[in-house]
Amino acid sequence: MKNHELQLVKLALTIGAGSESAVHSHTRRAKLGGIEPAAMLQVAMLAIGPLGLPRAVAAKTWIEDIKDL
Repeated sequence: MKNHELQLVKLALTIGAGSESAVHSHTRRAKLGGIEPAAMLQVAMLAIGPLGLPRAVAAKTWIEDIKDL
């Protein structure tokens, strides 16, 4: 698995765990790793099916909390 894929998987896992601080941390790491904001937001939207709309929207908000995304 490529580094970008690993970073997005880790972001997805933190979303699944419902940990706002971990989502912030992994969003920062992904951003520093050169991952496009659209890819990170897509991970949040893919959470709708397994986790439900409220959790996905919360995750999207947590990702967007990181300024200059």
